[in-house]
Amino acid sequence: MNSFVQYLDQFNVLSPNHAKIYDEYTQSTDQYRFAIDTNIERFLLTLFNEDPRSVIMTGNAGDGKTRLCRTIYERITGQQLLQWPDSGILEASFNKGTLRIVKDLSELTDAVIFKELRCLQDMIENGHESRLYYLIAANEGKLTKFLSQHSELFELSQMVNKRFLDHKTNDEQLHLVNLQDVTSSIYAARIIEEWNREENWGACEACSRKKNCVIQLNHRRMSNPLIRSRLVEQYRLLDCLGIHVTMREILIHMSYVFTGGLTCEQVMSAGYKDIEEHSKLAYYDNFYGVNMKGSGAGEHGAIRYFKYLDPGTLSISSIDDFLLNGDISGEDQTVQKHRMLFDDEIDLLFGYYRKLIERYRIQDPDKQSNTIFDQMSKFRRKYFFETDERDESTRKLLMPYLHFYRFLDSLKDKQTLASVRKELIQGLNHNFSKKLISRNETNLYIVNENLLIHESYSPSQVRLSIDEERSDIDYLPSKIFITVNQQTRLEVKLPVFEYLLRLAGGGLFVTLKQEVDILLGTFKNDLISQSELDEFTLQVFAIDPDKGVYKPYEIDI
Repeated sequence: MNSFVQYLDQFNVLSPNHAKIYDEYTQSTDQYRFAIDTNIERFLLTLFNEDPRSVIMTGNAGDGKTRLCRTIYERITGQQLLQWPDSGILEASFNKGTLRIVKDLSELTDAVIFKELRCLQDMIENGHESRLYYLIAANEGKLTKFLSQHSELFELSQMVNKRFLDHKTNDEQLHLVNLQDVTSSIYAARIIEEWNREENWGACEACSRKKNCVIQLNHRRMSNPLIRSRLVEQYRLLDCLGIHVTMREILIHMSYVFTGGLTCEQVMSAGYKDIEEHSKLAYYDNFYGVNMKGSGAGEHGAIRYFKYLDPGTLSISSIDDFLLNGDISGEDQTVQKHRMLFDDEIDLLFGYYRKLIERYRIQDPDKQSNTIFDQMSKFRRKYFFETDERDESTRKLLMPYLHFYRFLDSLKDKQTLASVRKELIQGLNHNFSKKLISRNETNLYIVNENLLIHESYSPSQVRLSIDEERSDIDYLPSKIFITVNQQTRLEVKLPVFEYLLRLAGGGLFVTLKQEVDILLGTFKNDLISQSELDEFTLQVFAIDPDKGVYKPYEIDI
């Protein structure tokens, strides 16, 4: 038996051990205690040791606020926190003064909340002369609502609201950090790496059921740096979609990706029929919750996002042809790649599916077609994660967002960002006018539904930028900003980027329309409100009868 697999079972929401993942139930005697390096932990320790100030941490349930409070207490005192006091508040003396830690503001009564926040406000106003500093973990909604309801806390309310709008307004008296701003893919990468450490899996080497164990197979596959990077890439996709996944949700999800909800006991006692069921719990299926039973999928937070991004649902003819016929292509390299993909491991029932494909080709197709076609989504997922780097351009076709990789390149490379500006302008012109505008037009036209042009801006007046990295949290730029005439700004996450580039390439207005319509409509209206029509000349879009596209024309009044 592997005790680490038992540890992973704590993250199974249906397991009786599930409560142990919550910091309040962490025991000093636990064999495994979850820990990964994070910027916020290093930042807070440096802050309190070198230049202390009060800190408010906000975030969703599961973002790790309580764990951070515990870690900071233990690190600055050198003592283990065996149990949180019933009050949820404790003080720690350190070389720069005293740190008062409030592990969860939401657990306190209104009277206690008011007392603590009033004290915090006084400490800030007095420049922390008493050398008492606060570390408060709070829910954003609860905090802002409470502050707004008490006029005595007006100054603190102003400070907090200002910092929520822009983290750069933090100063030497108060630092607010919103853990919802953390880039989820960074934590996902560290968790996968930590859990794949070989010392966690040493017990599996001597196990008699090793060959029949899908958990061990998942570990071996996810230890492959290429496969691991592709798993993290899926989390990076969520980053770019503007979806925040909490630390707890990542832990629950990745535990299921490793084990499929199985334990060593279930693997050891498995008969043939059980092994057939276990084969459906390969990591590439677990990642999207494909065979998750009952209502469990809703509890595995990250899966509720990933199930809509499943590469197995996309049929690309060249990939499907390879999966069904790659072994008879006549090309040695293709045959070898097919053989490596359709191996003799448990996830493909020890070569059974490969033989099924062969029978499908040489016998009556109707007899085997349903079985094969039912497995195609599984084969595509396996291909998506396990095909080698030489097929990277083909593999990317299984990504549901066509321009995802270009979006990533734009975030990392200024030249790529500059090169995409023309297409974004074309996409905006198509969206604003709902017409096919001539590709020769390089300006951005602010046009209403009647094709009246309120204003036009040259490409030099349309500036692209990305959000900056941060020192206090683990953060990667995940959005682009379009600023027009140094005034009006549009936040561009992947859905808007994808929509505009598809329009620029001749795509339909309905694709992704629901996700972007309000945002782009508001952006256009803001630009119209700042424009001034010429008193004697009107500009309108009208169709060019020779080319069948719309061009701007001037009309003298």
